[in-house]
Amino acid sequence: MPMTRLRPEDGDLLERYGHLYDDVIHSVRVDFSDLSRPLGGAEVVIYAREAGGGRKWIYLHLRFSGVKAFQFTDGDRSYQVLSDGGRLSWKDGRVTLDLDPGPDGIDPPDPTHVSHFFITADACDWEEEAL
Repeated sequence: MPMTRLRPEDGDLLERYGHLYDDVIHSVRVDFSDLSRPLGGAEVVIYAREAGGGRKWIYLHLRFSGVKAFQFTDGDRSYQVLSDGGRLSWKDGRVTLDLDPGPDGIDPPDPTHVSHFFITADACDWEEEAL
């Protein structure tokens, strides 16, 4: 499947994946290769169950461009398993992936909460990769 540009009017992509509850962060890559401009891009790959919580697993690639902010640390805590899910949201023309919205951050979501594990960018492209 080719990369698809995520837009606010597309709705919640993560809803297709059960808010990524109990899925696994496969990798996080932040690109600092062009030092002449601010942080340009990042990719988060999540080992997730297929859309609708099916039995098959896929890699969900989320590629962010125009990254404005990110944070992936909070002391010595590890978040390889998304036990509290994940949430994509839009605010002021930017997309945020929050990898720890908390037990109440999934259902019902708290639109003002952003954890210590997030990335905010101008745009996000996504792709499903079958295993």
